[in-house]
Amino acid sequence: MNAIKDTAKKFTKGLFKPDNKLSLIPNWLSFSRVIGGIAIPFITYTNAPLSLLFGSITFLAVSDFLDGLAARKIAKEETAEGAMLDAVSDKIFSILLILGILPILPIFAINGVLEGVISIINAKLLSSGGKPKSNILGKVKIWPLSIALILGYLALAIQNLNVAGITNETLLTISTLLSAGTIPLQAINIKQYYDKYQTNQKQNEIKEEKEEKIENQTLNEKTKEKQKTPKLLLDKSSHQAIFYEIPKEEKIDEKGYSYTKKSKH
Repeated sequence: MNAIKDTAKKFTKGLFKPDNKLSLIPNWLSFSRVIGGIAIPFITYTNAPLSLLFGSITFLAVSDFLDGLAARKIAKEETAEGAMLDAVSDKIFSILLILGILPILPIFAINGVLEGVISIINAKLLSSGGKPKSNILGKVKIWPLSIALILGYLALAIQNLNVAGITNETLLTISTLLSAGTIPLQAINIKQYYDKYQTNQKQNEIKEEKEEKIENQTLNEKTKEKQKTPKLLLDKSSHQAIFYEIPKEEKIDEKGYSYTKKSKH
């Protein structure tokens, strides 16, 4: 829970108070996809101008490329907050668009569930001290999924489409096929993220074992040192002389009886 709270703070810091003010540009480019995930369904279902829908789709399509470029060229650095914003924004963008298209194309429910599993694994990785980050396959599979979603929204927004033999039904069919084709990529991506989570768990266990071993060694050394320390005792008669208490030695006399002998110095 603390790790999730820390991530929320980093998320907020990246959007409003980054150490490098120029990082606001790539960070907000990443976050624009969250805004777009809300805007596109709203534009589609309210019959807003198609130019607004096309403009939003075009901008969001290039934002995933522009945020990394802006981080390298403008901010001159790629920060942990920026990487986290990029990964989280991609995930929220996909899930919001999937939720919006479900009434028309229920097959996207499978994509939504798989994206949700990826989010849960990354959340568990984060809570265990790991650092979730989009990998190459995660970036690759977002493209066919995004195209499938965009085609679905276009089919909804453009009424009675018939351009060069392309109709609304054609767009919905292509969208469905791309959605189905993305499912194996998502499944592989889940395996990759889960392996990363498992590796992080093993590293944590090894770290805990080392710390426990060091703690036990320290405790044993202190115990041995304490046992080696001689005890200074007052002589009962004079109350002045001292002697060292030597460990007791067990002896056996001629008759086979055992007795304990204590040496004094």
